Amino acid sequence: MSTPAVQTHGLSRRFAHHYALRELSLSVSPSSGLLVVGPNGAGKTTLLRLLATALRPSAGGATIFGRDLVRDADAVRGVTVFVGTAHGMYEALTARENLAFAAAMSGRPGAEESLDALLERVGLVHVSHRPVRTFSQGMKRRLALARAWLLAPRLLLLDDPFSGLDAEGLRLVEALVLEVKAQGGAVILATHEWERALPLADTVIALAEGRQDELAAAEAVSAPRLRAMAGGRM
Repeated sequence: MSTPAVQTHGLSRRFAHHYALRELSLSVSPSSGLLVVGPNGAGKTTLLRLLATALRPSAGGATIFGRDLVRDADAVRGVTVFVGTAHGMYEALTARENLAFAAAMSGRPGAEESLDALLERVGLVHVSHRPVRTFSQGMKRRLALARAWLLAPRLLLLDDPFSGLDAEGLRLVEALVLEVKAQGGAVILATHEWERALPLADTVIALAEGRQDELAAAEAVSAPRLRAMAGGRM
């Protein structure tokens, strides 16, 4: 049996007396996509930040391709890319400088040679010399996708991935997700725009107030099943 891409057991995160995520247990297989749905405040972003090691669990734990989320945090960060609503770019640097810095920090020899091709792929090569602070939100999101392609993650975490993107930008998200899955990686998408994300998902879980919703209380449900539920609560 292959090692799960993501395995959580009782994963919880508390802020003061409030649980943003409580006792989540799930398994994500390699070469698959998991869609996490739920309203604002459901715990979707908290889950992604935990898996990206940006937060530490208050209880429970998780493994990423067999590496413990806390004990092996450096190894987890080496195979994981988190694309959040905050793009995470250096505003004073140009688009190309941001990618070059990411390539240098990741220790990928020769990665800089592909920077122009990546910028071309996301439609930013013509503004590659401009500081990121001059970019629109959609352009920043495209640059974040280029960085994700550059880093070639085994686990790709996407938080509200469709925000601020035009039709071509949406196709870039789809292409990135399919490429990561085709290479044996896993993708977790968290969004309230679940209809748009469904074609990219193999399984779905629903969160509500930090807990797994009854739609998926026992285990992750299939995307076709959620489509059938579309006229109900979601």
